[in-house]
Amino acid sequence: MIISRRKRKENKEINVYLNYKPLQQVTTMKYLGIVIDDKFKSSKHITYAAERSSKLIHSLSKPAKLTWD
Repeated sequence: MIISRRKRKENKEINVYLNYKPLQQVTTMKYLGIVIDDKFKSSKHITYAAERSSKLIHSLSKPAKLTWD
């Protein structure tokens, strides 16, 4: 991933090789549970955290409904 805060439109494709194999260039990555994009914006991480939280709440509410009678 190439990290940049520049607004200019320039070629961001760089060919990087490891053991004679090309590495894939991505725009987002997850590092220690934090989603980082190439512009350091937090919108991708907030979306990821919200989706994960809603899945957790939904999975916890299913067993709790059985005992709430």
